[in-house]
Amino acid sequence: MNNWTLSRLTGPSDERPEPFSQHSHPDDVSASHHDMLTTVIGSKEDSLASIIHNYKHGFSCFALYIAYLGEKKHDDPTLVTGSHHDMLSSIIGSKEEAKASITYSYKHGFSGFAAMLTEDQAEDLAELPEVISITPNQKHELMTTRSWDFLGLKNEPPSELLQRSNYGEDIIIGIIDTGIWPESKSFHDHGYDAIPSRWKGVCQLGEAWGPSNCSRKIIGARYYAAGLDKANFKKNYMSARDNNGHGTHTASTAAGVVVEGVNLHGLGAGVARGGAPRARLAVYKVGWEEGGAGGSYLATAAVLAALDDAIHDGVDILSLSLGVDENSFGALHAVQNGITVIYAGGNRGPRPQVLYNTAPWVITVAASKIDRSFPTAITLGNKQTLVGQSLYYKLKNNTESRFESLVNGGNCSREALNGTSINGKVVLCIELTFGPIGRIFEDVFAGVIQGGASGLIFAFYTTDVLLSTEDCKGIACVFVDNEIGYQVATYIGSERLPTVKIEPASSITGNQVPAPKVAIFSSRGPSIKYPTVLKPDIAAPGVNILAAKEDAYVFNSGTSMAAPHVAGVVALLKALHPHWSHAALKSAIVTTASTKDEYDTPILAEALPRKVADPFDYGGGNINPIGAADPGLIYDIDPKDYNKFFACQIKKYEICNITTLPAYHLNLPSISIPDLRHPINVRRAVTNVGEVDAVYQSSIESPLGVKMTIEPPVLVFNASKKVHAFKICITPLWKVQGGYTFGSLTWYNEHHTARIPIAVRITIQDFYADVAYPNMILHSPFQRFPAFLLFCVWLLMIRGIYGSRKLYIAYLGEKKYDDPTLVTASHHDMLTSVLGSKEEALASIAYSYKHGFSGFAAMLTEEQADNLADLPEVISVTPNKQHELLTTRSWDFLGLNYQPPNKLLQRSKYGEDVIIGMIDTGIWPESRSFSDHGYGPIPSRWKGVCQLGQAWGPTNCSRKIIGARYYAAGIEKADFKKNYMSARDMIGHGTHTASIAAGAVVDGVSVHGLATGVARGGAPRARLAVYKVIWNTGNSLQLASAGVLAALDDAIHDGVDILSLSIHADEDSFGALHAVQKGITIVYAGGNDGPRPQVIFNTAPWVITAAASKIDRSFPTTITLGNKQTLVGQSLYYKLNNESKSGFQPLVNGGDCSKGALNGTTINGSIVLCIEITYGPILNFVNTVFENVFSGGASGLIFGLYTTDMLLRTEDCQGIPCVLVDIDIGSQVATYIGSQSMPVAKIEPAHSITGKEVLAPKVAIFSSRGPSTRYPTVLKPDIAAPGVNILAAKEDGYAFNSGTSMAAPHVAGVIALLKALHPDWSHAALKSAIVTSASTKDEYGMPILAEALPRKVADPFDYGGGNINPNGAADPGLIYNIDPMDYNKFFACKIKKHEICNITTLPAYHLNLPSISIPELRHPIKVRRAVTNVGEVDAVYQSAIQSPLGVKIDVEPPTLVFNAAKKVNTFKVSMRPLWKVQGEYTFGSLTWYNEHHTVRIPIAVRITIRDFYADVA
Repeated sequence: MNNWTLSRLTGPSDERPEPFSQHSHPDDVSASHHDMLTTVIGSKEDSLASIIHNYKHGFSCFALYIAYLGEKKHDDPTLVTGSHHDMLSSIIGSKEEAKASITYSYKHGFSGFAAMLTEDQAEDLAELPEVISITPNQKHELMTTRSWDFLGLKNEPPSELLQRSNYGEDIIIGIIDTGIWPESKSFHDHGYDAIPSRWKGVCQLGEAWGPSNCSRKIIGARYYAAGLDKANFKKNYMSARDNNGHGTHTASTAAGVVVEGVNLHGLGAGVARGGAPRARLAVYKVGWEEGGAGGSYLATAAVLAALDDAIHDGVDILSLSLGVDENSFGALHAVQNGITVIYAGGNRGPRPQVLYNTAPWVITVAASKIDRSFPTAITLGNKQTLVGQSLYYKLKNNTESRFESLVNGGNCSREALNGTSINGKVVLCIELTFGPIGRIFEDVFAGVIQGGASGLIFAFYTTDVLLSTEDCKGIACVFVDNEIGYQVATYIGSERLPTVKIEPASSITGNQVPAPKVAIFSSRGPSIKYPTVLKPDIAAPGVNILAAKEDAYVFNSGTSMAAPHVAGVVALLKALHPHWSHAALKSAIVTTASTKDEYDTPILAEALPRKVADPFDYGGGNINPIGAADPGLIYDIDPKDYNKFFACQIKKYEICNITTLPAYHLNLPSISIPDLRHPINVRRAVTNVGEVDAVYQSSIESPLGVKMTIEPPVLVFNASKKVHAFKICITPLWKVQGGYTFGSLTWYNEHHTARIPIAVRITIQDFYADVAYPNMILHSPFQRFPAFLLFCVWLLMIRGIYGSRKLYIAYLGEKKYDDPTLVTASHHDMLTSVLGSKEEALASIAYSYKHGFSGFAAMLTEEQADNLADLPEVISVTPNKQHELLTTRSWDFLGLNYQPPNKLLQRSKYGEDVIIGMIDTGIWPESRSFSDHGYGPIPSRWKGVCQLGQAWGPTNCSRKIIGARYYAAGIEKADFKKNYMSARDMIGHGTHTASIAAGAVVDGVSVHGLATGVARGGAPRARLAVYKVIWNTGNSLQLASAGVLAALDDAIHDGVDILSLSIHADEDSFGALHAVQKGITIVYAGGNDGPRPQVIFNTAPWVITAAASKIDRSFPTTITLGNKQTLVGQSLYYKLNNESKSGFQPLVNGGDCSKGALNGTTINGSIVLCIEITYGPILNFVNTVFENVFSGGASGLIFGLYTTDMLLRTEDCQGIPCVLVDIDIGSQVATYIGSQSMPVAKIEPAHSITGKEVLAPKVAIFSSRGPSTRYPTVLKPDIAAPGVNILAAKEDGYAFNSGTSMAAPHVAGVIALLKALHPDWSHAALKSAIVTSASTKDEYGMPILAEALPRKVADPFDYGGGNINPNGAADPGLIYNIDPMDYNKFFACKIKKHEICNITTLPAYHLNLPSISIPELRHPIKVRRAVTNVGEVDAVYQSAIQSPLGVKIDVEPPTLVFNAAKKVNTFKVSMRPLWKVQGEYTFGSLTWYNEHHTVRIPIAVRITIRDFYADVA
């Protein structure tokens, strides 16, 4: 699209022309169009003849363009058309030629026209003031089942694969589902030959199913109603007829015949067909309607019966789109009988570890999105047009769209809608939380429909599942993102009578819509049943798929729709290669799958937030039928080989994951190593199915932290050598308790590329909690020495004697004797067998572990340790590691070591006399963290007060806490008794944050033995000013914007240098701007609503917005099951005073621990396993589970959840252990419970591990993500800082807390040090220093990860510039400075009903921020920036550009030269879109560097092409 295209749409709405037409009669409108076009082209008769000729024979220089003029100015359509003629005549020169040029005159819903023009004429037309946009016409295919064309299987003209496979003719696809609707046009048998002779199935008759319902298309039908209650018979057809519609939809997707003239109320009119339209269908009905609320009945027994019958009947392929866990046993038999079995992977995404149907012998399918969009125009009463997504279409007899009243329903909960009249109105609902789509929408929809609303605009985190008009009870349900939702809310707040008009959706297909993408609901790996098998295998279209239902066609979404796409492809392959095995077919689709989209960039996965897809999202990639037909090489498997690796047993729980050989040796087209501790060799073999004489080279992409080599690296095939075996050596490069990382192995030549995905998780050791110190027998002369000194002397002796030896820990598992002396003796005997002398063994042993378990620590050489490890009774031998004992570990992790003191701490004098203001819940002045010992007088510039109040006297202020105020206006008198009416902190939050920022050094701090050591703040010598604005009202905390503004105002007066606000309130942009313009640096917490995008708050350009990251500390907690299996979770569990040692207790499975799940289960005195397989805000789950578990009297809780980012102390858990585990561990515990008659477990207290064994930093899962909805041209957050399990002061003790509330004071502490070091730096300079020097790599030099759903590589919307780097920020080299008054040039702040500070008066991306955000890149732009040298006087900086995907960036000049006379340099950043696409944000960076400094700013860009208008006639 040309640069001028749509330029009229990019300006503010008040600058756009008012394109209203002037006529009311249709003939006048047409006349006006003819007049306009004549003026453009010239002579009337000649131009008419010429243009008609050109239409018939093709234009060489003309193209069809669409002119959009906005609202029509006249009610009479003829007058509107007449104005079009006049306008076009002014460009072309002839009214006759103008009339001939116009093909469509849009005169009913809006004003505009389509005309044949040259590019020059189109450009001239675009310059007219009344023209909003000129766009080239685009051809859109009218397809229902667009997905098959998207996959390259075009029907007209037919693709080569369809022709060569005869459209899958006579392949028999079995559909195990809810039945079928045989009368659908998709299943007619016209032109079919006789049923294949190999078919042995039956046509089972039943209700509404006679002999004629089977045919040469539907060749067999069975149903399985065993177990269905008789009361539900009337809700179902007692036959293979589909009562639900699901089975009909999946069957037509896989093998529906070609049906022309299909449409859905005007959406997607065209041709419907399946992937293998000539395949036969066999129907096995196992799903039934049950209950009164749309429930369904599906029994494993019935599925197994269907599998069994399918084996007998002779099907070739089975497609199972069932919401049931795998029937591994029956499926294995089917595969071993030559049937390809395909399962849907489930719709529980985007959280990890929830994939089901993951047996190694089946194909497990994820869901992807195709290149189709359903834009829906929303026009506000101020004429602003926004675009959402919907499947809204007009029902019969409906009138045209019109303006209706618009109301803001908040999150549309019952409470939010209470008292709001929504009858007959369009309701805006903004859901800022996250969770399963269906559950959230059902809650919202119920309230909106019951209230009689006429429409719904739903701001949500995804549009992957849209709803038709019928689904929405006849009203429009439009999904928008939070940015659009915020714009609608802003409009509502600014108008007395807000209105809106919603147009029906239109359909857009093609490369304007980036595709494929993994759907947000698609379940993600890894498999918890088979962790050594990489799942899913493949992704296929599964979003808004249009296929048959009864006699019509409907949209459906789910992996249920993806599985039959794979079945259709496999049918074509099976027809083309009838002798290929199931494994060969699976290998073909996996090894040829696409990992790039149509623009050759990595496929994305919709997630929370969006991420680059990895194998746990899509397996090998998105299915590529054309490539799969000729894969070159295949990874084949003899079906009987599965029995060599997996021992299937039918118990109370079906178990097929008991490995008898290392399962990673199974010849799958993928590799998964869930526990890599040492180098391993993985075997694979490939069979040549391409050219007989072929040579393949290998290409390795090693997972991060892993080295891979392959032997041999080249494979040579010929007529006598069709199969080659090879080995992959996989070696861990790190010693870390890590997460999965991903890579690939590709065999390639000039004709073929065969790629397999690889997933590896490095582990180092299990963490054991019960490691007791030994009872050392000490002989004279050491008996009178203190025990610790004795140990030191002994250790020195050991080191002297064993110079080349190191301390190793031997773990032997459960002790064999109750008598500790016998256990120790066995250790001596074992070590003697290795060392050769009992005396040497006695001298070598440092500790003998003989009470809780059996093991010892001994000084050994590496060779001796290896020999010891080879003994059969030894479980593990690991080197000893020293762990630091630190409470506020975060500051050491950031490089601000206190002992020996870090250089920055020394140079800044520990932040001495910098004044940090804390706007929070107050402070507990008696805490040792606020001692003023050694402080000098209060700085003379301080003008604040010490406001007295309840439990706060003059002595509570000090030389540390130099000021205190509180703001109680608006607090009800009834709540006075719930609070200290003073600056004293009753909640603990403010005390915690203050001690993080500026707590004094306190020795000897511990929390019940966890993290004993030194507590301190980032700037321990800084002063504190306290502003209490948050109050306890009983059920909640109250925070008034008025109180915050008053605190900001007072802080400006008082003379603070920095303000830290860890408050969950929307930004007070107005007051904060004043504070910044008075020289105060303001740091805000970004919020805890992550990981969903667009929920970050406190995003004004003039403040620093902090995200939360994790540090290198872990709290492993050992869970020992009754079968001696040891598992590790995370907790802050410690023994309370006078408690006995941990012991085994009864263990019960509470399911999801809802009231319904626990009903009838006795949990009193038992440890309860709870597994939450859905997702949503952490505290929502925790609170519900706690209430149910505690009320039942449980003695412990093992909680399988999607994150362990927020741990709970013993007190939080009412004295019992609460251990968080992932779903994998939870599944292992559940399997153990199911296999035992009396299961038991023991939970040990947690201990702490710090250092490089714990991958860090990572962005915390709860940390709110960008982009900013208020300021999309400002990249937020700015920076990430530690905010997970931070130990700091609370009252007289110390406690762990997590949140961006903890991250903000970390930033404030760093700023205090920088301010002390550089007192003349502005707020903008300080902000620039921390952003441009931030870390984007972890301690291993790898990209920082973000905890999300699922985990992803972090981007600027997760962490801004990166993780804060105090030492780098102290000497940044260059800074991006801003005159505080410049903010007023870009943002016009107004106080209305809603505070508005985002009305840009200049393009906001020109503000000299240390980041760039372009939310709407349609044509090339230039962004201005300036940098100031604060490093070496004479310096030269080079530029390095990392362009966002789809964008070309250039910098002018590319080199900056500084000297004494030239301290400031300006430059321009040119950005040009490379794609024409309605895109998503992509990320890059601009770095200025020399030998001393690296100055990096993040860049976020979203390419757009145009707004999609629905009413284009």
